[in-house]
Amino acid sequence: RQKGGPPSGLRAMAPQLEFHYLAQRVKAPAPSPPSVQVALKLAAEKLKIPEGSYDLWDRYGKIEFPEDLQRAMHMAGAGDCVVLVKEHEHFIQLRAHEEKHKSTENRVSTLEAHLKNSNTRFDDLVGAAREEIMNSVKRLEGRVDNEIKPVIDALIRDKNRLQKDVRNIEEIVGQLDLQEMKQIASDSFKLGNEVRDAVRRVNDMQSAWITDKAKLTEMCMQSQQDLHELQRYLQGKVDVCIEADGDLRREQQLCVERMQMVADDVRILGDEHHRLMRQCTGALEESEELRTLLGQVREDNEHLKSDHGNVKTRVHCLEGTALDVWEGFMPGVLYFQRFHRIARGDDVQLSPDFQLATGRGFLAATGLVIGNNEGLAVADGPCRRFGTPGSNVCYFELEVEEVKSVPAGMGGLWVGVSLQSAQEIIKHPAKEFDGWLVGGNSKAMVCRSGTPADLPIDPDKVPETFAPGASDGTGITENIHEAIALLRTALPPRLKGEMREFGSQWSSQHLKRGDRIGVLWRCNRDVGARMRVSVNGDIVLTQQFSDAPTAQAVGFFTPVVRLAGSGKSVRILPGLSPPSRMLAD
Repeated sequence: RQKGGPPSGLRAMAPQLEFHYLAQRVKAPAPSPPSVQVALKLAAEKLKIPEGSYDLWDRYGKIEFPEDLQRAMHMAGAGDCVVLVKEHEHFIQLRAHEEKHKSTENRVSTLEAHLKNSNTRFDDLVGAAREEIMNSVKRLEGRVDNEIKPVIDALIRDKNRLQKDVRNIEEIVGQLDLQEMKQIASDSFKLGNEVRDAVRRVNDMQSAWITDKAKLTEMCMQSQQDLHELQRYLQGKVDVCIEADGDLRREQQLCVERMQMVADDVRILGDEHHRLMRQCTGALEESEELRTLLGQVREDNEHLKSDHGNVKTRVHCLEGTALDVWEGFMPGVLYFQRFHRIARGDDVQLSPDFQLATGRGFLAATGLVIGNNEGLAVADGPCRRFGTPGSNVCYFELEVEEVKSVPAGMGGLWVGVSLQSAQEIIKHPAKEFDGWLVGGNSKAMVCRSGTPADLPIDPDKVPETFAPGASDGTGITENIHEAIALLRTALPPRLKGEMREFGSQWSSQHLKRGDRIGVLWRCNRDVGARMRVSVNGDIVLTQQFSDAPTAQAVGFFTPVVRLAGSGKSVRILPGLSPPSRMLAD
């Protein structure tokens, strides 16, 4: 495969491959013949990177096939073939995480070293303070022993000697004369002066000792206070180190979790890649069969178009004959077969055949259906009518496909009929309609459609309840315009829609999967209407609606379902007739 450049035979092939990866530039002998796998192995061996974590590129694009490698070697000519090694994105992220993890380990080691040095400095300061205090005490003891004690001992000796001299003087007093007495008095006076001088020196020494003691005590208190402050400082540093260690451990845990998530993503992407490869292989194998089948379908389509024209002509003949024979026959009416694909709530999902509706709205799941259109599902056509004109009924059935557990009193799904068709409901901005429903938590509900002020009412427009062809003056009633007048009298237009609940006798919360719900609607001749509901053939409710229009004012009705509470998914069953017990008065 060539992506640019001259043909492979115009230049000589490069003798060596030069791999460029980040800041590394390594060379390797070019494989002969050119092989991408051999080139990948050479790049892994030279660059010391795991095989399979990168791709090879040249200036013309990615090298995937031997032709791409041969093209790159030819374009390099006689010089080295430069090949770029581009690593995959997830391996780049893994390398970044590894570098971040190494930096985190270095930070932890630095903090531990600082903590160890702080402990050593603390021990050194405490030892120095202890040695200084012990030296001060020793100096004080040496001064007391060397200076104060010798003075005191000398004074004691002087005192003892003085006392001895006094006794000797007393013994000799009688032997001495006056002159000797005067001499003794003068000597005594001198001795007294010497004693006072000695006492004064002792007092001075005591005062100096008290002053030194106070200074020493103050120095001890200051040293103790400094010691406490140093202890608080070191305790704060230890707490900071502990918090930093916790943060680092959390970051390391997050890095490990992210690496695990990246590994899981890589594994999932690999599985998805293999699945897509299998699907593509199967699709290529089926493409030839589809071409043949498409040709057969085209031929069958041509035959069907021809047959459709013939059937359409016959149906028109049959409808014309039925209008002459059967009173009240309406040609062209298509009764419902499935749910309408557009006339539904925003949360409702339909199956591919449009016969299964599933509600996923939050408000409807809590049982709240007033003020929103969550869980709304409308049939694509009217109900089939049974009986005679003026005394007919509408009937349809549903099958519960899925239910969910909800608290008691939250209710379940709602079933009923709408006077408007699915097309008329779609045209309303809020998807409002005139209808009557039962279900929920033993409730019945009357819905009224509002007419916006900017949309004027067309008095000549015939509602779709009277079926196609009613605008020509012929329909399900003898006088279509009289029926429209009766309908607008019973349900006068209003600017704002309304949904009104009142009590009933049937709670749909207890429905189970597989239950079949039958709904029969009958408009009375004089006033109001009656709805009858059966579950698995057993009648569970007969509800009267006094504000419903009479049988002369309406025509066809459309089935309506509100998926709420325990009711999550239902299937509509077309073409069924009501059992005799449902028709019995």
